[in-house]
Order: sequence, then C-alpha cells, then structure tokens
Amino acid sequence: MRLPEAFSFANPLKINCGSHALNHLPIELAAFNANAPLILSNRDQIGRKGLKTVIDAFKTSGLALGIYDRLSDQPQPDLMPVLVRMYQDGGCDSIIVVGSGSVVDTAKCLNVMISADDHVSIEDSDSKMTDPGPLRPLMLVATVGGNGDEVTGYASDGVRRLRSPRLVPDVAFIDPTMMMAGRDGRNVVDGALIALVHAVEAFLDDSTGPMCRAYADAAIGLIVQSLPMALGKTDRKRSLCAVVNGQVAAGCAFFASSPGICHALAAQLKASTDIPPGLIMAPLLPHLIDELGGTQPERVGELLNPMVGADIFAGTAADLKTPLTVALFWEFFDAINAELSLKIPMSLGEAGLTDEKLEQIRSVVDGNGVQNHVLRIIDRARKGPALISG
Repeated sequence: MRLPEAFSFANPLKINCGSHALNHLPIELAAFNANAPLILSNRDQIGRKGLKTVIDAFKTSGLALGIYDRLSDQPQPDLMPVLVRMYQDGGCDSIIVVGSGSVVDTAKCLNVMISADDHVSIEDSDSKMTDPGPLRPLMLVATVGGNGDEVTGYASDGVRRLRSPRLVPDVAFIDPTMMMAGRDGRNVVDGALIALVHAVEAFLDDSTGPMCRAYADAAIGLIVQSLPMALGKTDRKRSLCAVVNGQVAAGCAFFASSPGICHALAAQLKASTDIPPGLIMAPLLPHLIDELGGTQPERVGELLNPMVGADIFAGTAADLKTPLTVALFWEFFDAINAELSLKIPMSLGEAGLTDEKLEQIRSVVDGNGVQNHVLRIIDRARKGPALISG
C-alpha cells in the first residue's frame, strides 16, 4: 500500500447500527447533555409508521420532543425562519433528522442558523463557510434512498452547495425497522449507485490516505454484495441495512477525497436527461476503471478485493485483475436490471444523451493530461461495454 506524502482524514461520525439501534437515541443525546430534540422528517418519505417508530424510542425517556414532519423533497429556504422559531420557542437543544436528501440538508442548514453567531457567512464565490464554531447535536436516522451525502459536511441551502466539517452529523442510526423501500426499488438503486461511484473514485484517489481507502473498500463490498439481495424478497431488511451502511461508508470516503471524473461528468450530463444521476454514473464507471487500469494497474486491480474477497483476489493473476473487475461491474449492473422496471443504461446513448450533447461536453475538455482520460471515457461510454479493452 502506497502512503501519500501528506494527507488528512477526519471522521467525527459515530455509527449505531442493528436491531433496536433507535433505542439508543436518548442515550446518545444524553452524552451531549441534550434533552429536548426537534425531530425533522418528510412524512411522504418515511410514512406515519416510520415517524412513530422514532417517537417510540423515547417512550420511557421523559424527554420533551418537538416534531415537524412536513419537510419537502426539495430545498425550502423560506421555511428556515419558521423552523428557527419553532426550535427556539420550543426550548429545543438538539436536532434529530429522519430521512435522506433534502431533509438532511435542511437539518444541517438549520443547525448552522440556530448555533452560529452573526459572524458566520457564506462566500458566494466558492460556497465555503467561515467556521461557525461548535453546532448543536445532530442525530441522523438513516433511511433508504440516501446516497451517502447525508453523513458528509456538504449541504444545499437551495442556492449553493455548502461545505464545512461542522455539518457532519454526530451520530447515524441504522435500524432495520426504518428500512422501507419503494415497490420498484428505484430510490434504493439510484442512491446506492451514486455512493458506489463515490467510493470507487475515493478508492482510486492518489491523494487520500489508507483510512479513506478503508472506508471506500467497505462501501464497495457492502453495496456490490448486498444491493441485488436488497431488491429481492428474501431477508430484504438485512440487505437494505448493509446497503445503507455502504452508503454511509461511501459518504465518509467521499468527503475525505476529491470529487472524481464520473461525479463531474454526471453533474454536467444530468441536465440533458430525465434519468436519475446514479443511473448516469453507472455506465461511466467501468470505462473509468478500464481507462485508469492502463496507467495504474496495481492500484486499480486492488478494486477486485472488496468485490470478490481475499481468496479469489490472491488467486487472480495481476494482469487479469482490472479486466475481471470491469466485467464484474457489468455483471453487477445486469443483476440489478433483472429486478428493475427502469433499467440501468449500458451506454450514454441508452441514457438518452445525443451525440450532439456529448460533443458539447467533449468541447469543454482540453486535450491534455487528465482530460485525455475524460475524452476516452466519454467516447467508450457512448456505445457501451462492447468497446472495453483489456
């Protein structure tokens, strides 16, 4: 294992996973001397049963609870003053957010507003925040449909994507009772694929250290091995727990690394298609691995380990590890598609992206250095796996 000359890694997140994990909510709050949490959720996302499950964890605690369960799946900047007043007038001292996506973004932004002094500001140029100082305790009750962003220091306020290590939740709870997915599994798959791509790109990032790679390794193994079973009918909640754990691990790795090529390309391409972002990233990923395998064969070959385990990895010839990894990712996508109504596209063309749009993306990429990798990935992903070398 190569060690970068310099790197940094910080992960303040505590993970509490397993049956009855939610029963530890009062205990974790007590560790922060908090006894009046405000619970935030989206009733359409988790349902009445999901919210009741969280409330039941406080039955014998004697704690006073504030509850707002009408958050939207889109940012609501106009709602923030209302939530601030609710928090302050209710005498709350902490936040519990139940769900994923925009719900968690709202909780993070609220935490800054109620905790920080007037000196805190957001710079329009790069969306960096001045250090807000210590925030109120923030507990995350994870659900399906997330992509790992929930446990990072990123948050969207509806205008900008903010970044600060202070935004990372203090504790994440992953409880089987909260593992409820839609009928077609689309929300599960999209978030899991985003997390998987983030984990792979963090794993391949030369600037990260061994701790970040350890989180990425765990995320890859959990998602690849558990997502197909999470879409089936046998032991589904246990498999969903494994997928959500993988998403959390991926989020930790993603926040400790630089966003990669697939992440950046998907951000540009998503405006040209109605397909969810995870399903855009997926057909790019094997081509990224194949491309980098030509220049970093040892590092890329190590991706095989979390996918197949140490025994098969050790028994595979070095020059076969990258091609086998690429083939296993296509096989993984096929297994997912067998359970989905909206399929993972095998090419950018299948994703509805026209040659004209792809040429526009190519035109903004300079023809040197890392950019050459990007151009080749786009060209290979136009038509799909038939063009893979190796």
